[in-house]
Amino acid sequence: MTEKILTKELKDLFINSTLEEDFRKLIDSIKFEDNLTANIFDIISKYVPYDVCGLFFNDSDEMAKNVLNLSYPNKNMDIPMTDDIRDKFFDQMEKFKRINEIQCNLINGDITEKSDVSFDDFRTVFIEPFKYAENFTGGIFFASLTELSPEQVAFLKVIVIELELIFKLKYMFNEQERRALYDPMTKLYTRQAFDNAFEFEFAKARRYIFNFTLAMMDIDYLSKINEQYGREFGDFVVSELAALLKRVFRRTDPLYRYGSEEFIVMLPFTPITKALIPIERLRAEISKYEFVKGDTKTHITVSVGLTANYSKFEQPEQLLEGLGTALVRAKERGRNKVDIFE
Repeated sequence: MTEKILTKELKDLFINSTLEEDFRKLIDSIKFEDNLTANIFDIISKYVPYDVCGLFFNDSDEMAKNVLNLSYPNKNMDIPMTDDIRDKFFDQMEKFKRINEIQCNLINGDITEKSDVSFDDFRTVFIEPFKYAENFTGGIFFASLTELSPEQVAFLKVIVIELELIFKLKYMFNEQERRALYDPMTKLYTRQAFDNAFEFEFAKARRYIFNFTLAMMDIDYLSKINEQYGREFGDFVVSELAALLKRVFRRTDPLYRYGSEEFIVMLPFTPITKALIPIERLRAEISKYEFVKGDTKTHITVSVGLTANYSKFEQPEQLLEGLGTALVRAKERGRNKVDIFE
């Protein structure tokens, strides 16, 4: 496929280049998105100079952020220009996937208060989405203030072909990782995913001194529901409650199925005083919610333990112990309660 794109004059140049070897080396950084992105930017600039380049890796995870990674190697860009690039890129991507909560991440370059460059100044603009089978794997944005030569256009096309494979491999890796870290019944993160994320978030909160709150919910008397209505209906209650939690909490508040009937929500940048009000309201709403499947219906309640990253917690295990203590106390107080460990 590569040879079909290159002209005869360029074949020798391509053979003598290190492009294919450069892309083979990218495989080692597939699992580290920041490194992978930076390495791809380096490869592109090595063969085709640009003024703005953007890379977007799609993730089938509904809770994942949609981030366009940008590189400005030559000129600083202002925020209006960055917003314009983001909007034009994701407008093109909308044809393949509905995208919300769009963000930009500046990998290379800087943002200035005012730039003398506008989007109309670009002589070359290239936006290419990537697909694998029926899956949208991501896309590239490329812009140059100068007109590319035929040789540069040819190399850019070759780069796009190589990138399509890299994006496919990245998407497949993400899918494998997602299956390992997602509970198939509830579509929430697993306990393993929580263990992976919690220690990092705890250390980050201590280092940068910001609040985050943990809430652990346990379904009261789920075993009795299983005995009375059958395990299939009990599983329905668990999955329906998970769907309810996803509708209530923000996409930036990760949800985990911690046990067979236990859920944890992590509330970053949220002190416990602000978390308590919506948690109490949610507890009350759950008690009124009717779980209906066919001719079977019931109501449930949940007990909730709350704690936050107080300064007395020097280790993440201490915070988890406090969270468990709060949940036990909520059960001991008669269930359908919220208890705070301070």
